[in-house]
Amino acid sequence: MSETEYYRSQSYQEYLLSSHRREVCPPEDVYAFFNWKGLNNLVDFGSGLGFYFQEFRKWFPHVWIWAAECQQDIIDMILRRKLMEGIEQLTPFHIDQSDHPLLPEWVPVPEIIFASLSLSTFPNPGLAMDGLIRSMKSGGRLFIIDWSKTESGFGPKINEKISMDKMKFLAEEYKLEVTKSGRISEHFYGMEVKASSSFIYGYYDLKEEEDEDTAVFKQ
Repeated sequence: MSETEYYRSQSYQEYLLSSHRREVCPPEDVYAFFNWKGLNNLVDFGSGLGFYFQEFRKWFPHVWIWAAECQQDIIDMILRRKLMEGIEQLTPFHIDQSDHPLLPEWVPVPEIIFASLSLSTFPNPGLAMDGLIRSMKSGGRLFIIDWSKTESGFGPKINEKISMDKMKFLAEEYKLEVTKSGRISEHFYGMEVKASSSFIYGYYDLKEEEDEDTAVFKQ
């Protein structure tokens, strides 16, 4: 495992469920930071073992939670947890590990995609944001929580963190609009992103890309 794949380790996944994480980034502060209005389907992108599952059930009793994960062993653990804890309206699903993630077509189009501590694991978070925005209808919102680029003594190393300013720059590079950003706590920041007026919805034709070895974009 390379240093940039720290998120695959079992010890890191267990830390993400720890009481310490709750202390340094209280879920109540996360809830207060974002505007959750109009929510019916919520995708928890890179959900891990489900730190927010019970919080979501408390905050949004009637919303369906779709937990996106690229690691099958984590999906299996989510399913066990769902059964053991009786977590309702929760569906974990596998999403291909890709630099430009797109939700599968059978997942209901979400109003909000929630990405907590996941975008900083991508080689280009801006490209990842582009894929997630394309997976929603016009007006869909991407909620990002990530590590502030500071020394903390826990979590990933500082060189594996993406600062709030750089995350905002990367979003804007892909014609996305950051409608809100700021510190949630000492070690974490939040960001709300949507398509800008110059963003063009569409899809990348991967078949033609393979055939011609070029990126073909269709509206």
